[in-house]
Amino acid sequence: MKKGLKKIVVLVPMLAIVLISNAQDRLFTYTYQSGVLNKGQREIEVWNTFRAGKADYFSALDNRTEFEIGLGKNLQTAFYLNLSTTTNTGSILGIKSLNTKNEISFSNEWKYKLLDPVANPIGLALYGEYGIGGEEYELEGKIIVDKKIGNFTMAANAIYEIELEPEFKDNEFELEAEEHKADLNISAAYALNPSFDLTFESAFRNVLMDGKLEHSALYAGLGVSYSKNNFLLNFTVMPQLTSFKGATNGSLNLNEFEKTQCRLLFSYAL
Repeated sequence: MKKGLKKIVVLVPMLAIVLISNAQDRLFTYTYQSGVLNKGQREIEVWNTFRAGKADYFSALDNRTEFEIGLGKNLQTAFYLNLSTTTNTGSILGIKSLNTKNEISFSNEWKYKLLDPVANPIGLALYGEYGIGGEEYELEGKIIVDKKIGNFTMAANAIYEIELEPEFKDNEFELEAEEHKADLNISAAYALNPSFDLTFESAFRNVLMDGKLEHSALYAGLGVSYSKNNFLLNFTVMPQLTSFKGATNGSLNLNEFEKTQCRLLFSYAL
């Protein structure tokens, strides 16, 4: 009886750690993994993305504050408050100046896990998100694939996004699909210990307008992931490596895309 009680005393804390780790398994800042929160689990995430470097001066800071909640049966949802400030170069009558623009929007995501990256040959999840802002609306879908083998974790996302802008044509209101984005993210992480991972992320980004590819570029960079108890922190630096369409500065596309992006993400499981 005492031995059985000792086993329970040992197993219960281990089970609690496993449940917490399920809520805290995000290793990447740009690439999603298939894991979802268990029913009733909640998590706060804060994203900060700094983007800089275009043909003329450009600097932007994007902030997303996210509240996630597990709904059970491999389903979770999340709500975002998005804030963004952008400063770039403007020109009036040939005289350049700096213009700053601030935006606020709301987003809601839904994520459904189909396969588990440990129990199944691969992890697989479907992701959908809509965004509502004052100047545009967004629809985004992802197919998420990942796998964990020993100390290595690999993940890939196929992403398609539509940006809709409200406008009047012939005195009639409509939502115009100005841009379509088709991206592919591929990432890998190596666990140095249970709390610390080194990460590599890449993003192949494409912008289509009127059914034609207008811009295409490849980003890649290194990062770190740290987790302790209920707290997680991820940081990644991703420079643009090369452009395949729309180059404006040597081999880089600094018209549509930025030269460098940095993202800091931290979260806390409630």
